Amino acid sequence: MIEWVDPPFTAGHWVPDLVTAAGGTPVAASPGEPSAAVSWAEIAAAAPDLVVVAPCGYHLTGAADQARIAAAALPGLPVWAIDADAIIVRPGPRLVTGVEALAAVLHPGTAEPAPPGTVVRVA
Repeated sequence: MIEWVDPPFTAGHWVPDLVTAAGGTPVAASPGEPSAAVSWAEIAAAAPDLVVVAPCGYHLTGAADQARIAAAALPGLPVWAIDADAIIVRPGPRLVTGVEALAAVLHPGTAEPAPPGTVVRVA
């Protein structure tokens, strides 16, 4: 999970726990730790299977714009954008929807489809 793209930041705090709850393994981030600035090379070296861009304060359209930057920096990796402002970065009951959306991205064909308007694949 990437929280910002210029410069790139890994998503910290509770976001790695959301990934785990969705059945994934967070890489390049530590649960409970603050978001951290990293390089694109460090993200690539963490060998993610895919990247989800969840920029703090951005809904899906803005997240998709940021995800295109990540896709250009990490060619060959599937890159998704998620409506971070609505379902990832604000603590509260909507985080359940965030876990559901992440599960749909991480486990296509197995998990229920993501709620409408929550995620989009950009690469």
